[in-house]
Amino acid sequence: MHKSSHTHFYKLRLMTIVMGMLIFILNNNSLAADFNPHTISKNLDTSHPACLQCHKKTPDLLTGVSSQHTIPDMNNFIHDETRMCTDCHGDNNAGHIVGVSPEYSVPADLPLNHNNQVTCLTCHYTHGELSTDKPMASSSLLDLFFNRERLYKSYILRRNNADGDLCLACHTY
Repeated sequence: MHKSSHTHFYKLRLMTIVMGMLIFILNNNSLAADFNPHTISKNLDTSHPACLQCHKKTPDLLTGVSSQHTIPDMNNFIHDETRMCTDCHGDNNAGHIVGVSPEYSVPADLPLNHNNQVTCLTCHYTHGELSTDKPMASSSLLDLFFNRERLYKSYILRRNNADGDLCLACHTY
């Protein structure tokens, strides 16, 4: 091997190693990037600063780690049910309009706010598993091939909606 090509080879190899280490560090060494306020565990330090972005005081960690079947006491939170979500997720109402009062009966496990209005927490809960072994939202054949990860997201829905069951709990067409 010629000396200049030999040097070039080592430079490329060194650059590849440095880039690999940089990618590893950026992907694995950031606590903020790893912390997700939706996923909690029995080992979570509830004094984590991110907990206090929603909770007024450090929450007691309950024995269960899912809030799917819990109706939250909004007196324990800094913001109302909608702002608590839109502060991080944006105000795009991607799934459903909020702030409306339904003119029909809503099942008890789909809580309305104190003004009898739909909020994000009507259909979603705050803490639980982000993945699932079965589809929770409607999907298509295209999802099977091009958006497969969508099939394994829980969307932290209070009810399964793969066949529209969550929507049909309130909306009868």
